[in-house]
Amino acid sequence: MQTKSFLLKTFTVVIAIVLLCTTGCTGDRAKFDEVQPAIVNNFTTDLNKIAAPNANIYAVYSKLKKEYGRFFQVWTNEIMDLGKYGSGDSAQAELLQRFAGNNRKVFLAMLKHYEKYPEINNQINDALGHTQQLIGDKSPYRIVSYFSQFSDYRTFIDTMGKTTVVAYSAEMFLDDTFPLYKMLEVPDFYNRYNATEQLPAMLVWNYLKAKYESEFPSKNMLDEAVFNGKIWYTMERVFGEKELWKNLGYTEMEWKKMVEEEGQIWRHYVNENMLFNSNFNAYKRYFIYGNHTFGSGIPPDCPPLIGNFTGYRIVKAFMKEKNMSLKELWAFKDAADLYRKSTYNPIR
Repeated sequence: MQTKSFLLKTFTVVIAIVLLCTTGCTGDRAKFDEVQPAIVNNFTTDLNKIAAPNANIYAVYSKLKKEYGRFFQVWTNEIMDLGKYGSGDSAQAELLQRFAGNNRKVFLAMLKHYEKYPEINNQINDALGHTQQLIGDKSPYRIVSYFSQFSDYRTFIDTMGKTTVVAYSAEMFLDDTFPLYKMLEVPDFYNRYNATEQLPAMLVWNYLKAKYESEFPSKNMLDEAVFNGKIWYTMERVFGEKELWKNLGYTEMEWKKMVEEEGQIWRHYVNENMLFNSNFNAYKRYFIYGNHTFGSGIPPDCPPLIGNFTGYRIVKAFMKEKNMSLKELWAFKDAADLYRKSTYNPIR
Protein backbone atom coordinates (compact mmCIF):
# COMPACT_ATOMS: atom_id res chain seq x y z
CA MET A 1 0.00 0.00 0.00
CA GLN A 2 1.09 3.60 -0.46
CA THR A 3 1.78 5.57 2.70
CA LYS A 4 3.24 8.96 3.40
CA SER A 5 6.91 8.75 4.31
CA PHE A 6 7.78 10.96 7.23
CA LEU A 7 11.45 10.61 6.33
CA LEU A 8 12.31 11.90 2.89
CA LYS A 9 9.86 10.78 0.22
CA THR A 10 6.83 8.64 -0.57
CA PHE A 11 7.52 4.93 -0.37
CA THR A 12 5.67 1.62 -0.19
CA VAL A 13 5.15 -0.05 3.15
CA VAL A 14 3.74 -3.54 3.32
CA ILE A 15 2.20 -3.90 6.74
CA ALA A 16 2.52 -7.43 8.01
CA ILE A 17 1.89 -8.59 11.53
CA VAL A 18 3.35 -11.04 13.94
CA LEU A 19 1.48 -11.22 17.19
CA LEU A 20 1.03 -12.90 20.71
CA CYS A 21 -1.06 -14.31 24.32
CA THR A 22 -1.95 -16.53 27.98
CA THR A 23 -3.94 -19.33 30.11
CA GLY A 24 -4.32 -21.69 33.21
CA CYS A 25 -5.55 -24.95 34.74
CA THR A 26 -8.56 -23.49 36.48
CA GLY A 27 -9.19 -20.71 34.00
CA ASP A 28 -8.49 -18.16 36.72
CA ARG A 29 -5.66 -15.66 36.75
CA ALA A 30 -2.67 -17.09 38.60
CA LYS A 31 -1.27 -15.59 41.81
CA PHE A 32 2.10 -13.90 41.44
CA ASP A 33 5.02 -12.56 43.43
CA GLU A 34 5.88 -8.88 43.19
CA VAL A 35 7.69 -8.00 39.97
CA GLN A 36 10.90 -5.99 40.18
CA PRO A 37 11.08 -2.76 38.15
CA ALA A 38 12.53 -3.18 34.66
CA ILE A 39 14.60 -0.81 32.56
CA VAL A 40 12.12 1.25 30.52
CA ASN A 41 13.25 3.56 27.71
CA ASN A 42 11.34 5.92 25.45
CA PHE A 43 13.52 5.92 22.36
CA THR A 44 11.30 8.44 20.58
CA THR A 45 11.77 11.05 23.32
CA ASP A 46 15.54 10.54 23.29
CA LEU A 47 15.66 10.60 19.49
CA ASN A 48 13.71 13.87 19.43
CA LYS A 49 16.65 15.60 21.17
CA ILE A 50 18.60 15.43 17.93
CA ALA A 51 16.18 17.95 16.37
CA ALA A 52 16.35 20.44 19.26
CA PRO A 53 17.59 23.95 18.43
CA ASN A 54 21.39 24.18 18.65
CA ALA A 55 21.69 20.45 19.33
CA ASN A 56 25.06 18.83 18.70
CA ILE A 57 23.56 16.20 16.46
CA TYR A 58 26.73 14.11 16.29
CA ALA A 59 27.00 13.95 20.08
CA VAL A 60 23.31 13.05 20.40
CA TYR A 61 23.72 10.37 17.74
CA SER A 62 26.75 8.86 19.50
CA LYS A 63 24.88 8.82 22.81
CA LEU A 64 21.87 7.09 21.27
CA LYS A 65 24.09 4.52 19.63
CA LYS A 66 25.92 3.81 22.88
CA GLU A 67 22.94 3.78 25.27
CA TYR A 68 20.60 1.74 23.06
CA GLY A 69 23.20 -0.66 21.70
CA ARG A 70 21.59 -3.67 20.04
CA PHE A 71 18.19 -1.95 19.85
CA PHE A 72 19.72 0.98 17.96
CA GLN A 73 21.23 -1.42 15.41
CA VAL A 74 17.91 -3.18 14.87
CA TRP A 75 15.94 0.08 14.66
CA THR A 76 18.27 1.80 12.16
CA ASN A 77 19.15 -1.20 9.98
CA GLU A 78 16.07 -3.42 10.05
CA ILE A 79 13.05 -1.38 11.13
CA MET A 80 13.82 1.91 9.39
CA ASP A 81 16.35 0.60 6.83
CA LEU A 82 18.23 3.88 6.99
CA GLY A 83 21.27 2.50 5.21
CA LYS A 84 19.59 3.03 1.85
CA TYR A 85 19.49 6.78 2.54
CA GLY A 86 23.13 7.16 3.53
CA SER A 87 25.90 5.36 5.42
CA GLY A 88 28.41 6.44 8.05
CA ASP A 89 27.74 8.01 11.44
CA SER A 90 27.78 11.62 10.19
CA ALA A 91 25.31 10.92 7.39
CA GLN A 92 23.10 8.91 9.73
CA ALA A 93 23.11 11.68 12.36
CA GLU A 94 22.02 14.26 9.79
CA LEU A 95 19.37 11.89 8.47
CA LEU A 96 17.96 11.31 11.97
CA GLN A 97 17.87 15.07 12.58
CA ARG A 98 15.65 15.51 9.51
CA PHE A 99 13.61 12.46 10.46
CA ALA A 100 12.91 13.77 13.97
CA GLY A 101 12.12 17.24 12.70
CA ASN A 102 9.71 15.98 10.04
CA ASN A 103 7.91 13.79 12.56
CA ARG A 104 7.66 16.29 15.40
CA LYS A 105 3.86 16.66 15.13
CA VAL A 106 3.38 12.90 15.24
CA PHE A 107 5.73 12.63 18.23
CA LEU A 108 3.72 15.27 20.10
CA ALA A 109 0.44 13.48 19.30
CA MET A 110 1.92 10.25 20.67
CA LEU A 111 3.12 11.92 23.86
CA LYS A 112 -0.29 13.51 24.43
CA HIS A 113 -2.05 10.17 23.90
CA TYR A 114 0.17 8.23 26.28
CA GLU A 115 -0.31 10.83 29.00
CA LYS A 116 -3.71 9.14 29.45
CA TYR A 117 -1.93 5.84 30.21
CA PRO A 118 0.76 6.70 32.79
CA GLU A 119 0.89 3.11 34.09
CA ILE A 120 1.17 1.31 30.76
CA ASN A 121 4.87 0.45 31.07
CA ASN A 122 4.33 -0.77 34.63
CA GLN A 123 1.50 -2.94 33.33
CA ILE A 124 3.76 -4.29 30.59
CA ASN A 125 6.47 -5.03 33.13
CA ASP A 126 4.02 -6.82 35.44
CA ALA A 127 2.69 -8.92 32.56
CA LEU A 128 6.18 -9.93 31.44
CA GLY A 129 7.31 -10.58 35.00
CA HIS A 130 4.25 -12.71 35.70
CA THR A 131 4.84 -14.65 32.48
CA GLN A 132 8.40 -15.37 33.50
CA GLN A 133 7.26 -16.56 36.92
CA LEU A 134 4.86 -19.02 35.29
CA ILE A 135 7.36 -20.48 32.83
CA GLY A 136 10.38 -20.38 35.14
CA ASP A 137 12.38 -17.79 33.21
CA LYS A 138 14.65 -15.40 35.13
CA SER A 139 16.42 -13.71 32.23
CA PRO A 140 16.56 -9.88 32.36
CA TYR A 141 14.63 -7.79 29.87
CA ARG A 142 14.42 -4.15 28.80
CA ILE A 143 11.24 -2.42 27.62
CA VAL A 144 11.62 0.10 24.79
CA SER A 145 8.99 2.20 23.04
CA TYR A 146 9.88 3.56 19.62
CA PHE A 147 8.51 5.07 16.41
CA SER A 148 8.52 2.92 13.25
CA GLN A 149 6.83 5.30 10.83
CA PHE A 150 3.64 3.20 10.78
CA SER A 151 5.55 0.20 9.45
CA ASP A 152 5.26 -3.56 9.78
CA TYR A 153 7.28 -3.59 13.01
CA ARG A 154 4.48 -3.12 15.54
CA THR A 155 6.49 -4.98 18.15
CA PHE A 156 9.70 -6.92 18.22
CA ILE A 157 11.49 -9.14 20.69
CA ASP A 158 15.27 -9.40 20.44
CA THR A 159 17.02 -12.16 22.40
CA MET A 160 20.51 -11.81 20.92
CA GLY A 161 22.08 -10.03 23.89
CA LYS A 162 22.32 -10.80 27.59
CA THR A 163 19.24 -8.63 28.14
CA THR A 164 16.14 -9.37 26.06
CA VAL A 165 14.72 -6.31 24.30
CA VAL A 166 10.92 -6.16 24.44
CA ALA A 167 9.91 -3.27 22.22
CA TYR A 168 6.77 -1.72 20.77
CA SER A 169 6.05 0.88 18.12
CA ALA A 170 4.02 3.36 20.14
CA GLU A 171 2.22 4.96 17.17
CA MET A 172 0.66 1.61 16.28
CA PHE A 173 -1.25 1.40 19.59
CA LEU A 174 -3.17 4.69 19.62
CA ASP A 175 -6.65 3.08 19.57
CA ASP A 176 -8.89 2.74 16.52
CA THR A 177 -9.93 6.41 16.47
CA PHE A 178 -6.45 7.72 15.57
CA PRO A 179 -7.07 9.62 12.29
CA LEU A 180 -3.78 8.79 10.54
CA TYR A 181 -4.66 5.09 10.40
CA LYS A 182 -7.33 5.77 7.78
CA MET A 183 -5.20 8.33 5.95
CA LEU A 184 -2.38 5.80 5.65
CA GLU A 185 -4.78 3.01 4.64
CA VAL A 186 -3.76 0.75 7.49
CA PRO A 187 -5.74 -2.52 7.07
CA ASP A 188 -9.00 -2.61 9.02
CA PHE A 189 -8.07 -5.74 10.92
CA TYR A 190 -5.30 -3.79 12.71
CA ASN A 191 -8.10 -2.23 14.75
CA ARG A 192 -8.32 -5.57 16.54
CA TYR A 193 -4.86 -5.06 17.96
CA ASN A 194 -4.19 -1.32 18.23
CA ALA A 195 -5.69 -0.51 21.64
CA THR A 196 -3.15 0.93 24.06
CA GLU A 197 -4.56 -1.27 26.81
CA GLN A 198 -3.75 -4.35 24.71
CA LEU A 199 -0.01 -3.63 24.78
CA PRO A 200 0.79 -5.95 27.72
CA ALA A 201 -1.00 -8.85 26.03
CA MET A 202 0.53 -8.16 22.61
CA LEU A 203 4.03 -8.11 24.06
CA VAL A 204 3.52 -11.28 26.11
CA TRP A 205 2.21 -12.95 22.95
CA ASN A 206 5.30 -11.99 20.97
CA TYR A 207 7.64 -12.70 23.87
CA LEU A 208 6.40 -16.30 24.12
CA LYS A 209 6.49 -16.73 20.35
CA ALA A 210 10.07 -15.45 20.15
CA LYS A 211 11.19 -17.53 23.12
CA TYR A 212 9.76 -20.88 22.06
CA GLU A 213 9.19 -20.89 18.29
CA SER A 214 12.59 -22.41 17.46
CA GLU A 215 11.89 -25.25 19.91
CA PHE A 216 8.59 -26.18 18.28
CA PRO A 217 9.04 -26.58 14.51
CA SER A 218 5.65 -27.33 12.97
CA LYS A 219 5.49 -30.51 10.93
CA ASN A 220 1.71 -30.34 10.47
CA MET A 221 -1.39 -28.38 11.39
CA LEU A 222 -1.75 -29.98 14.83
CA ASP A 223 1.80 -28.91 15.76
CA GLU A 224 1.00 -25.33 14.75
CA ALA A 225 -2.30 -25.33 16.62
CA VAL A 226 -0.86 -26.73 19.86
CA PHE A 227 2.10 -24.31 19.82
CA ASN A 228 -0.20 -21.31 19.46
CA GLY A 229 -2.59 -22.88 21.96
CA LYS A 230 0.19 -22.96 24.55
CA ILE A 231 0.76 -19.24 24.00
CA TRP A 232 -2.93 -18.41 24.43
CA TYR A 233 -3.24 -20.69 27.46
CA THR A 234 -0.23 -19.00 29.09
CA MET A 235 -1.88 -15.65 28.43
CA GLU A 236 -5.03 -16.85 30.16
CA ARG A 237 -2.99 -17.57 33.26
CA VAL A 238 -1.37 -14.15 33.13
CA PHE A 239 -4.42 -12.01 32.36
CA GLY A 240 -7.32 -14.24 33.42
CA GLU A 241 -10.02 -15.92 31.37
CA LYS A 242 -12.88 -13.45 31.83
CA GLU A 243 -11.96 -11.10 28.99
CA LEU A 244 -9.31 -13.17 27.24
CA TRP A 245 -11.20 -12.53 24.00
CA LYS A 246 -10.46 -8.81 24.26
CA ASN A 247 -6.71 -9.35 24.73
CA LEU A 248 -6.70 -11.64 21.70
CA GLY A 249 -8.40 -9.12 19.42
CA TYR A 250 -11.92 -10.58 19.27
CA THR A 251 -15.31 -9.19 20.08
CA GLU A 252 -17.22 -10.99 22.82
CA MET A 253 -19.74 -12.16 20.20
CA GLU A 254 -17.00 -13.66 18.02
CA TRP A 255 -15.54 -15.54 20.97
CA LYS A 256 -18.92 -16.94 21.95
CA LYS A 257 -19.49 -17.97 18.34
CA MET A 258 -16.24 -19.96 18.27
CA VAL A 259 -17.09 -21.68 21.55
CA GLU A 260 -20.61 -22.51 20.35
CA GLU A 261 -19.35 -23.74 16.96
CA GLU A 262 -16.34 -25.58 18.38
CA GLY A 263 -17.68 -28.95 17.28
CA GLN A 264 -18.38 -27.70 13.75
CA ILE A 265 -14.87 -26.25 13.51
CA TRP A 266 -13.39 -29.59 14.56
CA ARG A 267 -15.63 -31.48 12.12
CA HIS A 268 -14.37 -29.21 9.34
CA TYR A 269 -10.74 -30.13 10.11
CA VAL A 270 -11.63 -33.82 10.14
CA ASN A 271 -13.62 -33.68 6.88
CA GLU A 272 -10.79 -31.78 5.17
CA ASN A 273 -8.11 -34.16 6.57
CA MET A 274 -6.27 -31.17 7.98
CA LEU A 275 -5.06 -32.13 11.46
CA PHE A 276 -2.02 -34.11 10.32
CA ASN A 277 -1.64 -32.37 6.99
CA SER A 278 2.00 -31.32 6.50
CA ASN A 279 1.29 -28.88 3.65
CA PHE A 280 1.54 -25.45 5.25
CA ASN A 281 -0.17 -23.78 2.31
CA ALA A 282 -3.20 -26.01 2.91
CA TYR A 283 -3.68 -25.13 6.58
CA LYS A 284 -2.15 -21.65 6.93
CA ARG A 285 -5.59 -20.03 6.48
CA TYR A 286 -6.46 -21.10 10.03
CA PHE A 287 -3.53 -19.10 11.43
CA ILE A 288 -3.61 -15.90 9.37
CA TYR A 289 -4.37 -12.51 10.92
CA GLY A 290 -7.32 -10.68 9.44
CA ASN A 291 -11.01 -10.12 10.10
CA HIS A 292 -12.13 -13.59 8.98
CA THR A 293 -10.96 -17.11 8.22
CA PHE A 294 -11.53 -17.85 4.54
CA GLY A 295 -11.62 -21.07 2.56
CA SER A 296 -13.75 -23.90 1.20
CA GLY A 297 -16.34 -25.09 3.70
CA ILE A 298 -15.81 -22.11 6.02
CA PRO A 299 -18.70 -19.67 6.68
CA PRO A 300 -17.93 -16.13 5.45
CA ASP A 301 -18.40 -14.66 8.93
CA CYS A 302 -15.95 -17.09 10.58
CA PRO A 303 -13.60 -15.20 12.96
CA PRO A 304 -9.83 -15.23 12.30
CA LEU A 305 -7.19 -17.51 13.82
CA ILE A 306 -9.48 -20.46 14.44
CA GLY A 307 -6.41 -22.70 14.37
CA ASN A 308 -5.04 -20.86 17.40
CA PHE A 309 -8.42 -21.18 19.09
CA THR A 310 -8.53 -24.93 18.51
CA GLY A 311 -5.01 -25.30 19.86
CA TYR A 312 -5.94 -23.29 22.93
CA ARG A 313 -8.95 -25.52 23.62
CA ILE A 314 -6.81 -28.66 23.22
CA VAL A 315 -4.18 -27.32 25.62
CA LYS A 316 -6.86 -26.22 28.07
CA ALA A 317 -8.37 -29.72 28.05
CA PHE A 318 -4.91 -31.24 28.49
CA MET A 319 -4.14 -29.02 31.49
CA LYS A 320 -7.45 -29.92 33.06
CA GLU A 321 -6.49 -33.60 32.78
CA LYS A 322 -2.86 -33.25 33.89
CA ASN A 323 -2.87 -30.10 36.05
CA MET A 324 0.86 -29.54 35.48
CA SER A 325 2.82 -26.30 35.76
CA LEU A 326 3.30 -23.95 32.81
CA LYS A 327 7.01 -24.77 32.87
CA GLU A 328 6.15 -28.45 32.49
CA LEU A 329 3.63 -27.66 29.75
CA TRP A 330 6.24 -25.87 27.67
CA ALA A 331 8.66 -28.76 28.19
CA PHE A 332 6.06 -31.14 26.71
CA LYS A 333 7.16 -31.14 23.07
CA ASP A 334 5.02 -33.81 21.37
CA ALA A 335 1.83 -32.13 20.10
CA ALA A 336 0.21 -35.38 18.97
CA ASP A 337 0.81 -36.99 22.37
CA LEU A 338 -0.54 -33.88 24.10
CA TYR A 339 -3.66 -34.05 21.96
CA ARG A 340 -4.22 -37.73 22.74
CA LYS A 341 -3.76 -37.20 26.48
CA SER A 342 -6.09 -34.19 26.45
CA THR A 343 -9.05 -36.44 25.50
CA TYR A 344 -10.27 -33.37 23.54
CA ASN A 345 -13.37 -34.16 21.46
CA PRO A 346 -15.85 -31.30 20.92
CA ILE A 347 -18.16 -33.44 18.73
CA ARG A 348 -19.47 -35.62 21.57
